[in-house]
Amino acid sequence: MKNSILLQLACALLFLTSGISGQKNVLLLISDNQTWHDVGCYGNKTVKTPNIDKLASEGVRFEEAFATTASCGPSRAVMYTGLLTHRNGQYAHPHREHNQQLRDDVTSVFAMLKDDGYRTGLIGKDHIKPKEKYPIDHKPRISPRDVSKMARSAGEFISGSEDPFFLVMAYTDPHPISIEGVAWGVEKTKAYTPIEYDTATLRVPPFLPDTEHVREGIAGYYQQISHMDHGVGLVLEELENSGHKDDTLVIFISDHGTSEPGAMGTHYEPGVRVPFIVRKPGLENPASPNQALVAFTDITPTILDWTGVTFDKYALHGRSILPVLDQTAPEGWDAALLSHVAHDFFAYYPMRTLRERRYKLIWNITPGTEYPLPIDTVQRRTWVEMRERGDIKIGERPVESFLHRPRLELYDLKEDPWETNNLAENADQEERVSRMVGDLVKRLTDQEDPWLRKYHPQGKEQ
Repeated sequence: MKNSILLQLACALLFLTSGISGQKNVLLLISDNQTWHDVGCYGNKTVKTPNIDKLASEGVRFEEAFATTASCGPSRAVMYTGLLTHRNGQYAHPHREHNQQLRDDVTSVFAMLKDDGYRTGLIGKDHIKPKEKYPIDHKPRISPRDVSKMARSAGEFISGSEDPFFLVMAYTDPHPISIEGVAWGVEKTKAYTPIEYDTATLRVPPFLPDTEHVREGIAGYYQQISHMDHGVGLVLEELENSGHKDDTLVIFISDHGTSEPGAMGTHYEPGVRVPFIVRKPGLENPASPNQALVAFTDITPTILDWTGVTFDKYALHGRSILPVLDQTAPEGWDAALLSHVAHDFFAYYPMRTLRERRYKLIWNITPGTEYPLPIDTVQRRTWVEMRERGDIKIGERPVESFLHRPRLELYDLKEDPWETNNLAENADQEERVSRMVGDLVKRLTDQEDPWLRKYHPQGKEQ
């Protein structure tokens, strides 16, 4: 009996000193408008992101991860509900005149976890509505660009109770700070000195025109990415100092790609392909880089899986990625479904997309209308100057095909990574188009996509 008691005490002491508690916490880090290739660990040799790179070295970096809509508010609704835009109801931005919000029958991950005893926090940008769908215990009034104050507030929240926590750090960087002029950039303060980037040595991605002003914008954009990365480092330091590093799942993503034309508000790769990094405590052999195609619909299921919280009121559109964190090329993760309705309420342009590993099929639901650029891009210098010069191309893409799109677009991403050669009408792709349309329609039918009541990818309107 005495030996048994001593053994139990020894085990208890080992448990307490190991730094691992019974908690399962979650820290979700979100940058704002950052394309996947604009991070050091994703191959960008110019932008400085040491803290995100370190996080990736300790966890899993997903090579092909997707925001399902390239619009801030709707994208956050997807990551917070596990439902695509056509199902969760937040079809465009929630703020001001846009006034979009979750459907009455939709539950947020904040509510799911709150009901199970979790403390919930959101520091920074929200873009959520209605507020009653998001029971948040800690939501301080701090500028989402003040990364130092955000980190201190996070530290207070993390250490404020013994109850498990779910905390979102939603940075506004690298979202542009204005529409006029360079639009991007960071001012020097006592707490932070911005990194200066040489416009002459920057690589301009092929979806943008290579002009002096575009290079100035990229330099400022990179500067903001590095500032956000500094904030990531501060909050990860707070997490470690709290003693919760070893019981907290950390996820880093961007809400979607850059706000330049050809990205924001589109389903092209610069708009929807994003950085996605996961650090799971106790994972002995992280498979990084990971080749699974993952999407924001997988975030809520992953959080529920990690925390052990159950939710069965309705089926979510994604699945937990935890089981594949130790598999470099897991089977059954070869496609992602994307859904967009609008950016601003006056930029309605519904799209549904099936992204496979090599091919992408985009269904433009209202092809007879001109593509309406989001307000963030249509008034910004890149687009304004292009139109004033009379440019016939935006990067490698013809302006005409950018503004006036056919019902279906099919791209071979291996041969055509910047999506300029639409193969949807090619005779030798007829079988592929038919198969992908069938798969797309089946998925949308299972999800009760209301647009199917009238529209069909092959033009069979009801």
